[in-house]
Amino acid sequence: MILSKYPLLVQKEILDHMNHLDLLLLSFVSKNMKKLIMSSQKKASKSIKSIDYQYRRTDGTCAVYLLDEIKPLEEYYPRPSRTDDDMIMKIVERDEDENGKVQFNVLGNLIDFRFDGEYKYPVVSYQECDKESVFPLIHNHFLDIFGNSIEYHWVEQFWRYPEDLFIPFIPKLKNVSFNIGMNLDGHFSDVRNFKNFFSSSPVMKTIHLEVKTKMKQLGPGSKFYQAEYVYINTPRINGPNFLRHFRGKQIGINCNEYRTSKLIDFVNRWKSGEAFQNLEYVEINIGKVNRSLYTVLNEIGAKFIDAHRQPPAHTVYSLFNWGNKYRTFPLTSHRYIVRETDNRVAYVDVMLGYFLFGVWDKTEEEFLRMLE
Repeated sequence: MILSKYPLLVQKEILDHMNHLDLLLLSFVSKNMKKLIMSSQKKASKSIKSIDYQYRRTDGTCAVYLLDEIKPLEEYYPRPSRTDDDMIMKIVERDEDENGKVQFNVLGNLIDFRFDGEYKYPVVSYQECDKESVFPLIHNHFLDIFGNSIEYHWVEQFWRYPEDLFIPFIPKLKNVSFNIGMNLDGHFSDVRNFKNFFSSSPVMKTIHLEVKTKMKQLGPGSKFYQAEYVYINTPRINGPNFLRHFRGKQIGINCNEYRTSKLIDFVNRWKSGEAFQNLEYVEINIGKVNRSLYTVLNEIGAKFIDAHRQPPAHTVYSLFNWGNKYRTFPLTSHRYIVRETDNRVAYVDVMLGYFLFGVWDKTEEEFLRMLE
């Protein structure tokens, strides 16, 4: 079928009934076809939830997924939200022996593509020297086709293996949320590198940090603290107080020790409205039963719900697991505190070796009506 032979109205009708992958493939054919698809995609793009780049450091391979609008997950555990059926492209480092490649003009630049029979999606290949330019070109093409009203995510896979210790690859992409994993050890053991990385990078959406070496406290102005979701695993050493300057939504810390004085200071600063304005959820796992944690509950001036009444369960959607949305486990507590500046309520509780803190999107009056 030669699409250009049909009247413009018929062409648009045909495009409106094509899936996103076929439209993407057609968009590389010519400039005129791309313009036509861009005009037809305004309606179709409303059904797209996000385009996700899942980058694998070990071999430089990037799988690109297009996710349609989905219902919120109810599960209380991380579950991958990307499957092979959602993949619309793969970007790989070029194999000199590869066959069947063709070149398409992408925003004035020739890029190598393969359309292998085993894949239903195109495979883009790049040379290492062109890596910094190829990713922005492909991304800008997506912005043209699907628009900037949908979400774009960059997710770096991170497996805690020695080969994953080097600095993450952060391409210069517009309108993208970055989700990365980092290992503060090995090639990245110099904390100055860690500090400089965040000063020269965009603010991250999610950070998963493995700390295996002692480090100094980052300054309060570091963009590290601006990430919305941060999970820190430092089980063998006593790391710095990452919580104090945090300005995001959720933070989880798995550590060897955490001073109760620091937790009391955190709670009091939230209560006064001095800090943590965006906070939704805090989970600190000390990894062992620590009775000193109960000191926190005695020192923060918590209010109590009658033991005969069942408090409501607090859950929030989390992105701790590389941008895969899931619900936190339900937190119920008979202890709560109230923020002085806006009368907002937060649960505080201690269970085994966990310190848990969940902020309700409700005033104290609204919260208490939930108990009636």
